[in-house]
Amino acid sequence: MGPTNRPLRETPRFVVGTMTGTSIDGDLDAALIEIRGEALDMNAKIVATGSWPLGAVAADLRRVAAQEPLTAGEFARIARAFGEIHADAIALLCEGAGVQPDLVVLHGQTVFHAPPLTWQLLDPWPVALRMKCRVRYDLRSANLVSGGQGAPITPIADYILFASNRDPKVVMNLGGFINVTLLPTRGQGISAIRGFDVCACNHLLDRVARTRLGSAFDRDGEAATRGNSDVAIAQRIAQAIAPTHAPGAARRSLGTGDEAARLVELTAALSPQDACSTIVEAIADATIRTLRAELSAPGTLQITASSHEPSTPIPHTLLAGGSARNRALHAALARRSGAIVQTTDEWNGVPVGMREAVEMAILGALADDGVRYSLARVTGIASLIPESAVLEAPILAERTQV
Repeated sequence: MGPTNRPLRETPRFVVGTMTGTSIDGDLDAALIEIRGEALDMNAKIVATGSWPLGAVAADLRRVAAQEPLTAGEFARIARAFGEIHADAIALLCEGAGVQPDLVVLHGQTVFHAPPLTWQLLDPWPVALRMKCRVRYDLRSANLVSGGQGAPITPIADYILFASNRDPKVVMNLGGFINVTLLPTRGQGISAIRGFDVCACNHLLDRVARTRLGSAFDRDGEAATRGNSDVAIAQRIAQAIAPTHAPGAARRSLGTGDEAARLVELTAALSPQDACSTIVEAIADATIRTLRAELSAPGTLQITASSHEPSTPIPHTLLAGGSARNRALHAALARRSGAIVQTTDEWNGVPVGMREAVEMAILGALADDGVRYSLARVTGIASLIPESAVLEAPILAERTQV
């Protein structure tokens, strides 16, 4: 599926995308974007963004993701409350921008993901009622029921936002897990896109911050920057979290939590700062070794190595996600990769915390245009049916007396 070469739509579409991370350590992110054009020829521009605290619902979502037993009534209450938070946030975002959206795209909270099963918990109906527009949700199930992994689903949106005509790029999302998109040049088209999950990231960073710093996370990597990594422990953790399959082979997608979080306990004898630094180095080590291995696989991005390059070179890398703000992790990835490493905000103005919300909006617009956004080379199989569930714009009939 290559560029459509259709003329650009003259009338823009306004689309809202929302996202909360798998680590449930932050807010609800919402992005309102303006889209011109259709399908793979669309252009997206950010109109407004915002983040809203999850409040008490965050603890409820963590309970669900931790597989704690709950009653059916509790599940229903949590899903509805989460939907109401979405409705409030989206209404405020659009009212502030003075825009009535044409479409809202809701990712929901990943509380379980083990292909072929997944659950992005959310009641979308409060959003449909409040915004009175089309609502897309449950973005992964069509791919899973088709036999795919259902993740990552963002590589095609990365292509629309970040691909260039000159050089390939790596887009690296530093969220609950690290996932990577290998972007070809636009001339090579979407058939050359690769994407994969790598390892736990915020799940580990937040665990060490909660247990050793007494805070939800290590803001900007301040503690890790002051610490010194224990090389032996970092290597043990890196070996445990790095993928074990052959480069280029199909892999399971990562989902709700990760058994590797217990590896943080290996840093218990270190100072809090050294523990944070050690976890950062382990994540960077596992990530860059995995990335080099994937880039060396046949049929992947072809990067010309210089004569003095000792290993597979890594292209210009763009960081997004909550831990893109972690200066220690940013520095460790740059040092180990030898690549130009920038945030998406630095490179083209896409805020690091909003990339996924923006890309959910793009995926919903692609679905509206009939594009199946799950790529076979990424999720293992292309979706056999149209992707995402949709609520059509509610029609409010006038009350009539009988």
